[in-house]
Amino acid sequence: MNPKELFLLPGNLASDALHVGDVDSRTMIRTLVNMLFWNLVVVLSVLPFI
Repeated sequence: MNPKELFLLPGNLASDALHVGDVDSRTMIRTLVNMLFWNLVVVLSVLPFI
């Protein structure tokens, strides 16, 4: 698995779980989920240093 696939994995898993087939809808869901997931990861990783 390359880094791009790993980065997009949370959004792809959510799209697959919701059985989204339309390419545009899949892109929107993937973008939203990835943004929320990776922002949470970054915040939780930085929080102990504040």
